Amino acid sequence: MILIKPDFYDNFKCTASRCSDTCCVGWEIDIDKQSQETYRNVSGAFGERLRENIIDGHFKLLPHDRCPFLDKENLCEIYQQLGEGALCDICREHPRFVEVYGDIMERGLGLCCEEATRLLLEGEGPLHLVSEESDEPEDELDEDDEEIRNEVLYEREQMFRFLADDSLSFSAKLYNAFGISSEVPFAPLEDAQSHLEFLEKTVSFGPAWDSALARIKAKVAAGEVADQGFFSEDESRRLLAYLIYRHYAKCLFEGFEQGKRLFAVFFWNVARFFTRELAGVSNAVPTNAAQAKQVKIDAIKILSKQLEYAEENMVLLERALEGDEE
Repeated sequence: MILIKPDFYDNFKCTASRCSDTCCVGWEIDIDKQSQETYRNVSGAFGERLRENIIDGHFKLLPHDRCPFLDKENLCEIYQQLGEGALCDICREHPRFVEVYGDIMERGLGLCCEEATRLLLEGEGPLHLVSEESDEPEDELDEDDEEIRNEVLYEREQMFRFLADDSLSFSAKLYNAFGISSEVPFAPLEDAQSHLEFLEKTVSFGPAWDSALARIKAKVAAGEVADQGFFSEDESRRLLAYLIYRHYAKCLFEGFEQGKRLFAVFFWNVARFFTRELAGVSNAVPTNAAQAKQVKIDAIKILSKQLEYAEENMVLLERALEGDEE
């Protein structure tokens, strides 16, 4: 099998207590069956506490949706007491994701994680994908499905190539990859109001998103959506390419080929037009590069949580961008 991963994948390491937004808060934490069996056999007071805090295959969250095993320093007590091998699958793997297309496996890191987003934005030049041999088991594809897969991956490679082509202007990159022009700022939608209406149709993941959406709504109502944030061209094309990498090939199983292509542009538009609103900062320009970077990371992170980690929201948006609203 061929394993494909983005150029920054192997540099990822969880920042644990240094993370400003721990993934152990705000999510329901499902426990796989093997881990449940492990926890049933842990002895002593910690074992009792483990079992007391599991219900219906997941951890019972504390107020503010906090994992019961996240200590005051935002470190995992299961890791500290039992070691990394005792972590349940989701805790061990998050924010990693994997997709398999026959004899091709693709791995990546979800942008809900601030460290993953930082690595993506800090990369130099266009996004590169790394290929290597893997002994992971293959999924069977018949000859027709393999041919379709190869066509889809070829189309995706063309988008990568256009975004990476430094002989093209940024406008030409967008036009060749997505059929839109940077001269039409809100494409493929009409205006900022259209973006807001799409966002308002999505199911909220919680209060943080509700607050961000209220700020976006106020900005649109005030007619102040002229500012396009402060993403550099390299950051923009790496983000666009990464969103295509994560989602486009899934049209093999899910359909919405055009919707998945345009989702990348929609996400990028929302991130750049509403950077400060998503990140929850004032309209003042950050005073240094570190602050500016963190604002961009926070904007992408909350948008990824709201859109990429809610299947119903992805289907809604991809269907609408496909022109197949029901």
